[in-house]
Amino acid sequence: MGDRAADVRAGVPPAGTDAQRERILRAAARALAERGFDAARLRDVANSAQVSIGLLQHYFETRDLLFRHAFEWSIADLIDRWRSASVEEPEPWRRFQLLVDELTRDPDLSRRCATWTEFCASAYRHEELRDGVRRVHEEWRALVSEIVGEGVRSGRFAPVMPVETAVRVITVLVDGCDMAVAAGGGMEPPRYAELLLGTARAVLGVREGAASPGPADRP
Repeated sequence: MGDRAADVRAGVPPAGTDAQRERILRAAARALAERGFDAARLRDVANSAQVSIGLLQHYFETRDLLFRHAFEWSIADLIDRWRSASVEEPEPWRRFQLLVDELTRDPDLSRRCATWTEFCASAYRHEELRDGVRRVHEEWRALVSEIVGEGVRSGRFAPVMPVETAVRVITVLVDGCDMAVAAGGGMEPPRYAELLLGTARAVLGVREGAASPGPADRP
């Protein structure tokens, strides 16, 4: 009984509720994208997930804990999809193309970008959110660095600037494109992919033969 109570206080749902927990977290992430961290309500989540507010509080105890878990869930889901998209591809540029394809053809692209932009803004006001934002940046930078490192070692890439600078250019561009999508600024998925692939090709010095068309290059 004591362990179960401690789990509830920590926001850990009981075993055997994975599907329901994911439905709640997905609904909470949607509420964050639509209303923002400060304005999102438990009622929004309960209605969307078709559960009671009492059940939400049983799982997560507080509103802030629920929304922090929703952000962490979104992060883990996103990182898993990034990594699985290209893990079996040995050729570095093709691997990067697959990563861009996963990033820009996400059917929930607008929601993901809105959620990410909202959390970046909220992290300025809420210190407890900053570790999650930093973790996404670190995971994305590590993934791109891994691909770039393989490309340099294989001779496929000849960066026109220090490798770390090239990686930062790419990661910063992703943030900018995400903000443009979230703001409804006309950043459509094909344009997002075109900008990311074109910039990466230029700063990484992709050698002839490495830049074969991938799904993200096609209309």
